[in-house]
Amino acid sequence: MISRDLTLSSIKETPEKIPFNPYIMHLAASLIKVNYSHDYVQKPEILAEAQIKCANFFGIDHVNVSTDAYREASTWGVQVDFSGHTPVPKSGTELNWQEFDGVETPDLSESIRIENRVKAVKLLKEQVGSEQCVIGWIEAPFAEIHCLFGTEVFYIVADENWDELIKNLIKRVLPIQLEFAKMQIEVGADIIGAGDSIVSQIGPMRYQKGCLELTQKLFRDIQKAIPVLYHTCGDNSVVDKMGRDMLQLLARTGASILDIDSPVDLTIAKEKIGDKICIRGNTDTSKVGNPYSNPDEIIKIINKTIEAGKPNGRYMYAAGCEWPWEPLDMAIRNLSMAKAINEKIGYY
Repeated sequence: MISRDLTLSSIKETPEKIPFNPYIMHLAASLIKVNYSHDYVQKPEILAEAQIKCANFFGIDHVNVSTDAYREASTWGVQVDFSGHTPVPKSGTELNWQEFDGVETPDLSESIRIENRVKAVKLLKEQVGSEQCVIGWIEAPFAEIHCLFGTEVFYIVADENWDELIKNLIKRVLPIQLEFAKMQIEVGADIIGAGDSIVSQIGPMRYQKGCLELTQKLFRDIQKAIPVLYHTCGDNSVVDKMGRDMLQLLARTGASILDIDSPVDLTIAKEKIGDKICIRGNTDTSKVGNPYSNPDEIIKIINKTIEAGKPNGRYMYAAGCEWPWEPLDMAIRNLSMAKAINEKIGYY
């Protein structure tokens, strides 16, 4: 079975083996010896070359165009600093949420950052799309308003009318997120990833009241065409005193695939939501990225992850978040071991 079919078949059923789908960004750039922020992030030809080489080198069953969280935010006026190893907002350029109604809605066709991501999807589809699953990328609703307003969002959620404030902000950005997804679908994306790196910080009550309904709407509209991969970071296993279960809420978004981070117990996640959604994850990046971890320890934790994710299918192997990339020789060793272990024990 080719990589594309293997990845897509695991969404709803048990494929012949577990897809090997670690989330790769910086490592791809390191592998072809280019600067991440200046070259990989800003030049779609280089991103495509790096993703293809990385997928071929390690036997990864997808390629993706995720680079940083600020593509959409930049169209609203947030300025991006490319001087470090990862793009971040320039100090003082994040927006004021109280003045957001006065900000002009962006025209995505005029944004070079939007154009570059769409071009990266197109290049990957043209070069490897018959064999590989091509994953496009947007920010999920709460992540996007965090990208726009920074830590101000946490002052918003402390407001007496926080739920309506959050909903109104999300309603404003939702059409842009959907349009960006559609632009990538039109040039060949097989899956749209939606990053929600900060969502664990607001907890199940605020997520349910302020974010869930509109996240469901966005994902439902995207999934009229292709599946959504919902990428979440942090400990999303929280159950509050009223019984609101964050994992159950994330599974209710309508996404086809859910990325879970290493603080979440994969066995428990499979028991709770494994019949509702395909899970990707969740080897601890602090272990596979630790140069002092010995190979026996790495083998043990990767084995444990695969054995926890494997039962009843609907699972893709990955780390809890982006696969570590430094030092490069360690990253290559550990990812190669993960691939070998997945080949050894990942067949159904």
